[in-house]
Amino acid sequence: MALLVASCNNDELSRSKEQRDSLMTVLQQREAAVNERETALNDFIESFNEVEKNLDCVAVRQRLIYSSTEKSKGELQGTQRDKINAQIHAINDLMDQNRKTIADLEKKLKSSGGRNRKLQKTVETLQGQLARKDEELAALNERLDALNLKVAELQTSLDSAMANTGRQSRTIEETTTALHTAFYVVGRSKELRDSKIIDKKGGLLGIGRTSRLSEGFDRSKFTRIDYTKSTMIAVNSRQVRMVTHHPADSYQLERDTKDKNIVTNLVITNAERFWSVSKFLVIEGNPVDKDKTITSAGGSDGTRQ
Repeated sequence: MALLVASCNNDELSRSKEQRDSLMTVLQQREAAVNERETALNDFIESFNEVEKNLDCVAVRQRLIYSSTEKSKGELQGTQRDKINAQIHAINDLMDQNRKTIADLEKKLKSSGGRNRKLQKTVETLQGQLARKDEELAALNERLDALNLKVAELQTSLDSAMANTGRQSRTIEETTTALHTAFYVVGRSKELRDSKIIDKKGGLLGIGRTSRLSEGFDRSKFTRIDYTKSTMIAVNSRQVRMVTHHPADSYQLERDTKDKNIVTNLVITNAERFWSVSKFLVIEGNPVDKDKTITSAGGSDGTRQ
């Protein structure tokens, strides 16, 4: 009996120890989790305070730059310029640190699944403060440029955004211009052949040959236009013939009111369709003006290429 009682007591003690150890493990895990959250929160608060402190320093340096430029009245001595440049470089460094700190906070929030709405709101507040400071620095840049002080430039997010937007706009504009570019020339058959714009092909013993656009022709002989703006091309010729191919239902030939044998203008009624086959227009004719050579007369806002 004594041995049985002793055995039961040992089993109870063993179970009690296991329960105690299990409870201690849970408590330690909870404590570690709490410590981790506290550490993360402390890091967040420290980062927030760092951004706030940097923004305060930037504000102080802004005022120093404004004060220096007001006293200089547009003229800076070497030491004054050096001081302003030092302030500008310091501001650039501080703003760069702020952007990196906020980007790091955003990354941490994202990895946590955005569970803490208050911290998310705090980051958004910091982003707003940084954006407003960028606007202030952009305005200060404009002031320094206007005074022509020849100092360093304040780097802002607005600068890079505006630069990217400008590059994109220029790219779009250049692409659109290229897509809407067309070329035309009007002249006598001999002049066009001599300029190597057209050549003759086909026929029998020189009879029945037709004109066609030459290979490797010189574009400088043509007038360049934006076909969305130029829909009328002056011809002023008799015996007009289109060398290049363009859909017949996309244009009309205007004739002189007194002499119907003279074509005064080619009027393009559907620009996209007219230029869909070829971006080059060559018109053979017999210009009314005897002294006229290859020409690209009125109705165009283009220039020689």
